[in-house]
Amino acid sequence: MRSLLVPLLLGTVVPVSLASSPSEIKTTEPEACSVRAWVRAEDLSPDHVSRGELRIKVPLTECAHEIVSVTLRLQLDEFGEFKYLKSGAVLPAVQPTNQSAPDGYTDWVGSDIVYDYQAHDDGLGDPELWTVKAEERRAWTTEATLVDNNPDLSQPFVIPFTVAVPAVNYPPVFNDFGGVRIHSSEPVFRHSSSDLGYRYIAVVRFVDGHTEDVLAGHTTFVPSSQGAVQQAPFTRRTAFENPDCKRDDSPASKKRAEDLERCLPASQRSAFIAEIHLEEGNVVHQGQPLKGRVTVRNIKDGSTAISSISVRLQTRRGDHWAQAHADAGGDTDFYNATSGLCQFNVHQALNAESTYTEHIFAENDDEDGIYRYRSPRSSAHKSITAAHPYFDFELQIPHETPVDFASYYTAIGNHLYFDLTILYSLDVAKCINPDSELPEEEPTIDDATKTEEGLWDSYTRVGQPLQSTSHYWRSMTLQAEVAIIVVDGVPPAHPVEHYLSPGALAPVLRSGAQAQTPDVFPVAQPIFTEEALANTTARLMQVGSTDPFQRHQQFMNMTRLRWRDPHPTKDYHGGNYAGLLWKKKIVAEERGILPVVGGGELGLREGQQPFSAVSQLSRS
Repeated sequence: MRSLLVPLLLGTVVPVSLASSPSEIKTTEPEACSVRAWVRAEDLSPDHVSRGELRIKVPLTECAHEIVSVTLRLQLDEFGEFKYLKSGAVLPAVQPTNQSAPDGYTDWVGSDIVYDYQAHDDGLGDPELWTVKAEERRAWTTEATLVDNNPDLSQPFVIPFTVAVPAVNYPPVFNDFGGVRIHSSEPVFRHSSSDLGYRYIAVVRFVDGHTEDVLAGHTTFVPSSQGAVQQAPFTRRTAFENPDCKRDDSPASKKRAEDLERCLPASQRSAFIAEIHLEEGNVVHQGQPLKGRVTVRNIKDGSTAISSISVRLQTRRGDHWAQAHADAGGDTDFYNATSGLCQFNVHQALNAESTYTEHIFAENDDEDGIYRYRSPRSSAHKSITAAHPYFDFELQIPHETPVDFASYYTAIGNHLYFDLTILYSLDVAKCINPDSELPEEEPTIDDATKTEEGLWDSYTRVGQPLQSTSHYWRSMTLQAEVAIIVVDGVPPAHPVEHYLSPGALAPVLRSGAQAQTPDVFPVAQPIFTEEALANTTARLMQVGSTDPFQRHQQFMNMTRLRWRDPHPTKDYHGGNYAGLLWKKKIVAEERGILPVVGGGELGLREGQQPFSAVSQLSRS
């Protein structure tokens, strides 16, 4: 360090840093007082009082005295948005160019013709062609002050509360793994999306009068089945069809469809129906098996033959609010582009008993110390032939499978889907894919001979016919479906009304551990808020490219990751799932990991628990 010497008349030598000039002295701003909040609580259900606890922690203990009170709020928010093509509007077509194909283009696109996508892509963002809208519906809000009178929050603090729910069915919650909110550089085509969330928010008030909303977690609702349903054997005949999903208008997609029709005209294909028989009917209980048989019948002779069939249980969502707007606006193709059959997003119901979270509660891992997820058998597959065209199946209905429910923006229902794989000839396959390396000939068609051949193959199961190596290249998948009714098996003690009924009541959040049902519930008064058009447009009509080769290049260069504009539902599932944390507490008490200890004046200190170890309160 360089220093100066002050006059020796003072009798001392004082080092003075040259960096200590007033202009170079930096001041440190005091750290803002922040608060963290968690909620663990039972899931909500009709005619039931759910118990919970709020945990408050102030990381910077020096500012803990600045907090005057904490109010816990619970609210149900619902959201819907859509983008549909205006009546009479036509998107510009993708046009071929005279450009030479770049390296790798033909291998990826399947053609050496280079197309210009610019006008088409610009049309996807042209406000003259599209109608967009997004709105939020706040169904209800309830709150209670849990911490008051300048509490001592120098240590983490836990306080109990309850949520009393009237005899009203509110909608369940789904985690949507997909949709427009994922990162992508592809512009949005026809689109509908909906979501809902029950959010716990800690409203923290400070001594200077300002408040902060701290997201404390989210929860879900478990609706009751509406009364007892009589079970009886169920039989249904339905056609296998090729789903008409108009998701892709690219030249490559159109060419594949044209090649298929040229080489295998629809008039020359066989037609099949499914005869579905469910032994105990189409009413099934959560957590119980579903047994049945599907038989494939040929109702029109043609050049295609059955090969295998699979059956799966799937919960399907449909955005009826968006569909109604699109129908009124004249977009006749909106359903085919946005229906549950044509969107492959994964909708997982939020449930504390989900098989997806079993590993959190496993006491013993496998021998190698690793827990392995064990999925319920909710799908099955079998090879079939014309001689044996049936499949006896048994599916386990997962405990978290929701009951059918229609909310303001969305309707959910459960379906059995039967996917039938049919085969066409090797000659047709070569016609469709002339450049593919396909075998020169197929094994004999005779089933007995193919079974004999299978005994001379290292990979074929004993007694099974030898499978052709060209199946992948010469197959199509047709689909049939049948609706089933999932019930929870617990009939409600009192009649339960739907939350969209006029005058439906709303839940009440209360401080303390009182489990009594309040004498009066408030009437829910929904509030609608339409998103600013500029924000909706920025999200749903953004720029990008539908050129498959350009998207491939972006993927390979890892430059495609670009988050969509902020979405109004980004906090719907924020924080921890309160039901899972509550289950962890109960299990810890049952195993003796947590003691059951009483609390103090305002609440319970960290580690203390107010409730006995029981898994559920019975519905009153």
